[in-house]
Amino acid sequence: MMQLSARAARWVLLGVAVAAVAAGLSAPALAATGLASRPVQVTASGALKTVTYLGYRFAVPTGWPVVRTTRASTACVRFNRHAIYLGDPGRNQHCRSGLLGTTEAILVQPAAGRVPGASAAEDRVARRITVVSSGIEVTATFDTNRALVARILSSAGLPLPSSARAGRAVSQKNAPNAARRLLAPAAAATLPAGATSYTGEGFDACAAPSSAFMSAWKGASPYGAVGIYIGGAERACAQPNLTAGWVSQQAAAGWRFIPVYVGPQAEFSQITSPASQAVAAAEDAVTQAAALGFGPGSPIYYDMETYPSAQKANALAFLSAWTTQLHAEGYRSAVYSSSSSGVTDLVANFTKDAMPDVIWDALWNGQANTTDPVIPAADWPTGRRAHQFSGGVNQTFGGDTINVDQDYLNVSLTPLPAVNPGQSALAASGGTVADYVIQGRNLLTYYQGSPGGAFTGPVKLTTAGNLTGTPVAVQAANGLIWVFAETTGGAVEAFRQSAPGAAVSQSANLAGRIEGSPAAIATQGGTIAVYVIGVNGGLYTYYQTSPGGVFAGPKRLTTAANLSGSPAVVQVAKGILSVYARTTGGAVKAAWQNSAGGAVTRTANLGGRLTGSPAAIVTAVNTIAVYAVGAHGQLYGFQQRVPGALFTGPTQLTATGGLTGTPVAVPWTNGTVSVYARTTSGSVRSKWQSVAGGPFNGSAALGGRMAGDLAGVPMGGPAVGGVSLHATGTNGRQYADRGTAPGSFAGWVVI
Repeated sequence: MMQLSARAARWVLLGVAVAAVAAGLSAPALAATGLASRPVQVTASGALKTVTYLGYRFAVPTGWPVVRTTRASTACVRFNRHAIYLGDPGRNQHCRSGLLGTTEAILVQPAAGRVPGASAAEDRVARRITVVSSGIEVTATFDTNRALVARILSSAGLPLPSSARAGRAVSQKNAPNAARRLLAPAAAATLPAGATSYTGEGFDACAAPSSAFMSAWKGASPYGAVGIYIGGAERACAQPNLTAGWVSQQAAAGWRFIPVYVGPQAEFSQITSPASQAVAAAEDAVTQAAALGFGPGSPIYYDMETYPSAQKANALAFLSAWTTQLHAEGYRSAVYSSSSSGVTDLVANFTKDAMPDVIWDALWNGQANTTDPVIPAADWPTGRRAHQFSGGVNQTFGGDTINVDQDYLNVSLTPLPAVNPGQSALAASGGTVADYVIQGRNLLTYYQGSPGGAFTGPVKLTTAGNLTGTPVAVQAANGLIWVFAETTGGAVEAFRQSAPGAAVSQSANLAGRIEGSPAAIATQGGTIAVYVIGVNGGLYTYYQTSPGGVFAGPKRLTTAANLSGSPAVVQVAKGILSVYARTTGGAVKAAWQNSAGGAVTRTANLGGRLTGSPAAIVTAVNTIAVYAVGAHGQLYGFQQRVPGALFTGPTQLTATGGLTGTPVAVPWTNGTVSVYARTTSGSVRSKWQSVAGGPFNGSAALGGRMAGDLAGVPMGGPAVGGVSLHATGTNGRQYADRGTAPGSFAGWVVI
């Protein structure tokens, strides 16, 4: 990566020989279809030369250098210049750390094993064609002249791909073995959760070093983290070492990772359709990350090099959509950019766009810390920053030299939770818990200063004295916290905080006449959506049309007038919102939207005879479960067996009755789910699965004398873990109970 513009170096390299050979290589039908599978005669007098390797003859432009390389070679196999490379890339290439970009280039190397037949695959996102034939494997990259590399491949009698991969949509059928990893679906995580968390110095290099170099540097260098280029159309260097096995080996040796994806650049005016390009890049990045062992919850860093001010809007729109899509895929978003362009622009739009979870600023000031004057202390606080403080430095440790950029990291991320409904308690992004209550008709909060620490409070957030019911709190992707509560006049009041414990910085009255407490959700698009039941029995929504924006609504979503109580809402992957509410007859009614503020696309009656409002949760396998208390006081559940399927149930989960109110469901880190409900006497009972997706075969009595609804959230931080339950006692005081396992809770304590 580079702190300064790479434009000049890249475009000088792009210009070599293309103009001279374009006319002679013209083949309109081939260029239009890209389907040629037999040799074509390329006859441009004086413009071409023939390069022979392992029996294959390639007609390439005369200006292209021919670079012969072996596993022991130190030559840098780089795709940001026109060249044809022959042989296996060296295990320890001497590449400059700042190389960026991809143009028309060819790498021909011996096949790794027996090739039963010639075949080809294309990754249009990465602008890369991979071909295998008897004895060889070819990697061809391109920028704007795909036809040129197609003609070169055809001149050697090699096939071209019959279809191009878009995202992960193309089947792997008939894909060549050597190219199959380009089409591989996301794999299960194989690395520990902390593989991308680190505090201390790290380095990034254009090509992943060999295991021998990594071992030498681990023992002698100050570094504990390594930046690796996992993919992207502008990745310049060949990566012979970068495999899942290499990553696993380095993780076992104690290395931590900065997975970098370098796709379309605003600097080169390549971002023309920001939203669609970002979605394609994010989907490809997830595929490449998962193939290397980085599972959901891992951050993927987008490398957005410095760009001119005229490209600011495109860059910001792209990065916002990148973050949104990664979150929809279950991954953390991170962005690398120059302090003077991308980072400054993100800071200026912090409350407007979906923000990355980690910021990595390029500020070459030689300071090994995460301080940057353009980043406010409250933006990307502890655990969410990295700093590239120097670049292009040759360093030698253990006798091995690498050209590196130097970094300092303070990155510690908790797993990205599924987007689940807001509650009166909130698991904040920094790993702390905040609890919100209505007392004396005002909004109060209790909050932790550090993960697992003691609670401060109560802190009074409002003074109007016009609130009632149970508040609901959510945190948007940009870190802002929104709290919603019903007013005594039947409207919804919205309050915004910058962090747990902070003063309310903004409030808004969302007009309407509602029956019960609201439900709210921080959507995958970075906006907030609120759902209420009107006094007329209809389902209504208020929603932001852009992250951090004002709320539109109320918008009526159902024509029926038979709903009651408080709704519940969840969002599954790809953005579908599911809202659940109790009918006046006691059944559960479900309604689906494709996006916040959109029309209801489908409704369903799930049945049941309920007395309380439902709770809903997205499970670890992306199915939805709904829980409610039945007319006779037992706990019931409705469950999807596979994502998007019809619900089964209601299934009775408790044999005895005596329950009341709205239950709360909480996921554990191992994928199991616990459900907690209050009895009519005020004590709390729990029911849980021993195996994710299995029957609810565990139960416990947690005691207490509670009034009103419960709240339960996962506690943040790998050193904390577990679940934090919250409730208001019959004496009006606020209580919490912490559990490290479904049946192991410490007991209720006043907070």
